[in-house]
This record gives sequence, structure tokens and C-alpha cells, in this order.
Amino acid sequence: MKRTYNLLLVSALSCTIALGQLFQARLVTSAYGWQRNDTVGQTNTHLYGYQTVQVSLADQRYSFNANIQGFNDFAGPVKNDPLLRLQNLSLKARNLFDMADVQAGRFFLVAGAGIGLMDGAQATVRLPWYPVKLVAYGGALAPAGRKFEIIDDVLDNKMWGAQALVQPIHGAQFSLSYANKRMSQSTYRAIRADDLLTGTKTVELKPEPRNEQLLSFDASGELPEWGDGYLRYDHDLESMEMSRLNAFARVRVMEGLALTGEYLQREPRVAFNSIFSVFAYSTLKEAEGGVEYEVLKNWFLVAKYGSVSYGDGSTDRITIAANGRFVGASLSRNTTYNGDISAASLNASYPLFDNLVTPTLLVGFSQYKLDAAAPLENALSLAAGAVVRPLPTLNIDAQVQWINNRIYANDVRLFVRLSYQLSRRLDLF
Repeated sequence: MKRTYNLLLVSALSCTIALGQLFQARLVTSAYGWQRNDTVGQTNTHLYGYQTVQVSLADQRYSFNANIQGFNDFAGPVKNDPLLRLQNLSLKARNLFDMADVQAGRFFLVAGAGIGLMDGAQATVRLPWYPVKLVAYGGALAPAGRKFEIIDDVLDNKMWGAQALVQPIHGAQFSLSYANKRMSQSTYRAIRADDLLTGTKTVELKPEPRNEQLLSFDASGELPEWGDGYLRYDHDLESMEMSRLNAFARVRVMEGLALTGEYLQREPRVAFNSIFSVFAYSTLKEAEGGVEYEVLKNWFLVAKYGSVSYGDGSTDRITIAANGRFVGASLSRNTTYNGDISAASLNASYPLFDNLVTPTLLVGFSQYKLDAAAPLENALSLAAGAVVRPLPTLNIDAQVQWINNRIYANDVRLFVRLSYQLSRRLDLF
């Protein structure tokens, strides 16, 4: 399977270099380290390292895209061998016959009910006589850990579906989509009675793959002077019940003042033929209303109240926030049947020396109870850092993070990231 991806990579590079006119690359190196007491009297140092490579070769019609990430735990109680994660490796042709786009390889799919990382193909067709777009896709699910290979047993680990999008008028869109996903389950060994019922034996069991079929409808619209809204409904075709209902609306009362409301009802994503489907579970229902007010240009005040219910339990939350161009602050309070938390946060950043250096500061304080009878706990967190841009193509981001509470008396963490971008025009013909 690795040879398959190697062949795709070589073919993509050969094809795109022959046709490509624009080469773009982004290299991101980051490290995250901290030290803490994992158990009483035992301190461990952790150091994670990441290397991301994003490459794009494209002309007006064809493009090749790759996104590969390497990860290693350099220090810690449980070290691992370096891991290579393939996020994207795909070829795409645009505007074929002035109406179609085709993509093949590994890519992240977003098509209504169908969403996820897959190894396969996607085709999009735009009807020339009406504002309708048709999308069809199919392929294998990406393997666990996003390994540089195709998943085993493709027939039991696949996803396919379609979507139709209509834009009858400017600012309005309707979509109807279908997704079919099949996911294999791991085999396991169990003790069973033998054939003569006089003893036991160990057998290997292979559960049936989990199936999921969703039919989804969503609509969105915007009236610049009145507001905007969104509606989505997902139906589970295996259980023939609703899977999710989500509605959002923003109404502009006057210049700079808007009212918002949102409702979400969601059933747990439990596969129809999974053992968990026979258990009793609760539906999650969430409702939230808010006010948005632009006090001055680029200065906003936001107040929201929300309630979440799940079976016999519920939680209420209140949030008040003020956001400007360089600073933001918020106050929030969550109350549940077995505890509550109040929190305040402040974040600020300001570019200096013509955006050469941008210092950043984050402060957070919270008080919480893990249950109604528990004592009140405090937690204080600080984060200070800076983003440095010595060159237009180079970003250096560093941040020190610190938290203090009853569990972690002095937890200090360091985050560093270097990002380099390269863009070149290749005039090969």
C-alpha cells in the first residue's frame, strides 16, 4: 500500500511540474515542552516536536497539494518512535469542460452529511443553465493515525455519498446530501462453552462492521439590512430517527445592534448495529440567546445566555464579553446539577515596529466547585509571548504558559513555532 502512495506522489510531481506555474511551500516547526508531577513524588519532563510540510504546485487548471506532519515525543514517561501523518496528498483538475472539478488522493471531505478524511475521489459538476452544483464522492477511510498507507479491508472501511446545492437568489443557499459510511470493528478473543457443553474454549470473534447512513438538509440566507440565518436537519436512515437539528438566526434591530438565537438538538452518534445502540441514552438540547452591540468601530459588546439539557441533568451559562482590535475580555458563569464555575479572562496583543514584533498576553482566573458540597477551588493561568516577523516569509512564535491550582501548584510550559513560506513562479513554458 505504501508503494501505491509513492507512485501517486511521483506521478503527481511529474505531472504538476510539467504543467505547474506556481510553487508554494510552507514549513512549520514547533515544540511544546513542560514539567509536572504526574504522581505523588514523581516529576516528569515532556517534550513534543512537530514538523509540518505543506506543498502546492498549480497552474490555472491543475494542482497538486500535499500536507505531511511528523511527530515525536522526545522526552516523557512513554516515548514513541517518530510518527508520520499524511493529512493531504491529492491531485485536482478545475473547470473541466467549463463545468466540472475532479479531485483524487487523500483529502478532507466536507459535503453536507459527508465529512472526514478519506482516500478516494470527488467530482463536482456545475449546471450551466441553472445555479445548481452536484457533488459525488467515494473512497476508503483514512487509517488510524493518518498513516502513509491505505487502510486494510477497504470494503469494510469506506465512505460514499452525494450532495446537491442550489442558490436560487443571491445570499441564499439550499443543500440536500446523503452519506454512507462503513467502519470495521476490531476482532477480539473471548471464552465460550465448547460444543459438548462440558467445558470452555477461547474463540476469536469478529463483529460486523458499523454502518451509518445520514440524510441531511441545510439552508442559509442573508439579508444585509435585516440579518442572517442557518438551518440544518440530519436524519439517521438506519434508525429512521432524527440525528441532529440546528437553527441559528441573527436579527439586526438597528445600526450596530443585533439579537442572536440558536437551538441545537443532537442524538449521540451511535452506529445502528453497535452494541451501544441498545443502551438508554439522553438527547442533548441546547438553546442560547444573545445581544451583539458595536459601541465604536471595531469595538463590540456581547452578552449571551444559554441552557443545555441532557436527560435529567442540565446546565446554564452566562457570558459577557468585550472585544476590540487589540484587546478582549470576558466573564462567564456555568452552573450544573453537581457543580459550578465562574471565570474571567483577558487577552491583548499590539504590533510594534511596523509589525516586526507583536507581544501577546493572556490572563485567566476561575473559581469552581466539583460538586455542591465541595470547597471552592481557585485557578490562575498566565501566558505571555511574542510573534516576531524578521522577514515577510518567516514567523517566529514563542509563548510561556503557567497555571496554578490545588492540583498543579506550579505548572510551566513552553511553546515555540517557526513558520517559513516560499512562493515562486515557475515559467517552464
